[in-house]
Amino acid sequence: MPVIYLPTPHKGQRIVRTEAQRFNWLAAGRRWRKTTLGMTVAVEGAARGMRWLWGAPTYDQVRIGWDEARRACRGYATFTQQRMMAEFPNGGTIVYRSLDDPDNARGHTADGVVFDEASELKEEAWYDVVRPILMDTDGEAWFLFTPKGRNWTYREHVRSMDLEDSAHWQIPTKGCDIVDGQLIRKPHPLENPDVAWSEIVQMFDTLPLRTFRQEVMAEFIEGEGAVFRNIDACCTLQPSTPAEHEGHELVMGVDWGKVNDWTAASVGCRNCKQEVALDRFHGIEYRLARQRLAVLAEAWGVYDILAESNAMGDPIIEEMQYAGLPVRAFQTTASSKPPLIENLALSLEREEVHFLDDPVATAELEAYEMRASANTGRPVYSAPEGVHDDTVMARALMANALQLRGSWMTLL
Repeated sequence: MPVIYLPTPHKGQRIVRTEAQRFNWLAAGRRWRKTTLGMTVAVEGAARGMRWLWGAPTYDQVRIGWDEARRACRGYATFTQQRMMAEFPNGGTIVYRSLDDPDNARGHTADGVVFDEASELKEEAWYDVVRPILMDTDGEAWFLFTPKGRNWTYREHVRSMDLEDSAHWQIPTKGCDIVDGQLIRKPHPLENPDVAWSEIVQMFDTLPLRTFRQEVMAEFIEGEGAVFRNIDACCTLQPSTPAEHEGHELVMGVDWGKVNDWTAASVGCRNCKQEVALDRFHGIEYRLARQRLAVLAEAWGVYDILAESNAMGDPIIEEMQYAGLPVRAFQTTASSKPPLIENLALSLEREEVHFLDDPVATAELEAYEMRASANTGRPVYSAPEGVHDDTVMARALMANALQLRGSWMTLL
């Protein structure tokens, strides 16, 4: 993909250079100028002869993008309101469609797509209708939105972190943070400089905190099914070194990756009650995975490893034990998993354990969900469809190991 200039408009002068991919997920606060960015991408593509599709939840929202593009082109392209289309001299086009009914986009061919206010769209507009449009053109897509809870755009935003063909951004209207209930200025390189700080302060003073975090800070607010809270306060650590924990008791939690999953390992210090290392990898054979974990355990002087034993875990654990590694097996079942996850949730809630500031691992914690079993009514914990939970399980196993006493040999 070419380099895209992601604008943070300041009277048309300020732009910030960033790398775009085929699928681009931008969560930004209100009045950040998301529509302006989408207009720029679509117009520049159409000016090169490409065919673009512009979709928004309602006709009025479609007209906002239409009017902004018409003003920007200033007669260079022909805008036909009856057809809701912009036609460029070299054959490029932008077709504007309201997606309150996703089928409004069927039958079109596109080299690129912009979804404005994507979080308000029905997910089938993307999955069932528009995504297939791009498969024979290798087309790109931009999803522009302010978060609306943790719906499908949140799931895709998190999933994009693992995909080489995807990019993601999460940008506040104006850089800020909330510390001890107080709003503080924290400049963000991609914020909108035209929004006055006094406006942000006034909104903070008058809006519900949940609304402010979502609409201004562009945060994906936890829903009723969210499991982990207090994540921001507990996931702030920077990596440390084994020398800093010399003489301490170090433990490790390991979650083995399945076919399409990642293997994750979390190392924690029992003395400091904190995570000191986090490793996550996939695409290598199990022999190399064992060696990689052995090196990690040896580097930190780990004396207790709690590893998931489901499926391929059992033979791998046996081989690690045969090699002299202090590994114990944890069998994940419908009855053993809830206490494991709830222990991690309680550790976060009470700030009993602190974790590394890792964006992928934090996103997995934020996305993790609980639902009640339809058969038993008991809690069922899992990541949303399409989102990984490998670091969640590794951290849960590590937090469990932090609380255990006695040598690993007596616990086998």
